[in-house]
Amino acid sequence: MKTKQKLQDFVDSVVIPAMENNKSKWDCIFKRGCFPKNAITQKEYKGINWLMLNYEHNKKEYSKPFFATYKQWATVKAQVNKGQKGQMIVFYKPLFKTSKVDPSKEVQAGCVLSYSTVFNIDQVDLTNSSFKEIETEFKTGDQYSIDAIEKFVKATQVEIKHQDGRGCFYAPSKDLINMELKTNFKNTIESDATVHYYSTLFHELTHSTMHEKRLNRKNKFDDNKKSYAYEELIAELGSVLFSNHFNITKQMPANHAKYLNSWIKCLKNDFSFLTGAIAQAQKAFDLFVSTK
Repeated sequence: MKTKQKLQDFVDSVVIPAMENNKSKWDCIFKRGCFPKNAITQKEYKGINWLMLNYEHNKKEYSKPFFATYKQWATVKAQVNKGQKGQMIVFYKPLFKTSKVDPSKEVQAGCVLSYSTVFNIDQVDLTNSSFKEIETEFKTGDQYSIDAIEKFVKATQVEIKHQDGRGCFYAPSKDLINMELKTNFKNTIESDATVHYYSTLFHELTHSTMHEKRLNRKNKFDDNKKSYAYEELIAELGSVLFSNHFNITKQMPANHAKYLNSWIKCLKNDFSFLTGAIAQAQKAFDLFVSTK
C-alpha cells in the first residue's frame, strides 16, 4: 500500500502538474525525418492521422515514415505495388453554400468528415520515379558519453543498433532497439543533445521490458491504438525514472510533460490511466536497476 501511495503522490504532485503547465507542442529533440509526413507535400500529419501512421510505421517497421495517396505517388511517376494495403486517414472537407448577403459569392456552411488511403514509401516502386527526399538543415548538439549510463545499458543485454534516419524505436519481433545517431540529436533550452539522446534511449529501454522474456507486458485494451498510447505513457514515465536515477534531470522536464500530454489525449484526457502507467514504468525500472 505504501508503494502504491508513493506512486500516486508522484503522479499527483509531479506528473500531472507538469502536464497541465506544459500543453504546448512537443519539441522533436532529434533530426526530423522520423515522423509521419506526406511524401509529396512534405507536410507532417497531425492529430489522429499522426497517431495512426506512427502506429503503422512502428508496427510494420517501415524504413521511413513517408506516406502519400495513390494519386499523389502517381504525380512523381511512382507506382504502388500490387496487393499493397494502405492506411486510412481522415480529414474535414468544407461545405459551401450561396451567401444570403451576396448571392454571387459562396460562404462556408460547415464541414463533412471524409477519408483517404495512403501508402508508405516501402509499398511503392520508385524505379522510374522523380521522387526525391528533401533534406532539411540540421545543427547537431553537444556530444559526450556518460560512462555510468553506457555500462548500465550494456548490462541490460538489450540489442541496440544506430541507423541514420531510421528514428528511435523498439521492435518487439526482433527484440531490438534502433536509435538515431548521437549526432542527430540537438541542443534545446531545456537540455543538451546528449541528455536528450539518453532520455530517448531510456524510453526505448522501457518499451523493451514488454518482451515475453522480461515482463511480458500485454496490451491493456482491445483497441490496439489505445493500447499503443498507453504503452507510450509507460515508456515516457520510465524515461523520467531512469533519467532521475542517473541524475541527468533534476525535475520533470517540460518536453517529457508535453509528450505525455499528447498521449493522454488519446486516452480521452483520463488522468487515472497514469496511475497504472507509472506502476508499469516502475516495474520496468526495477527490472533493470535491481538486476544490473
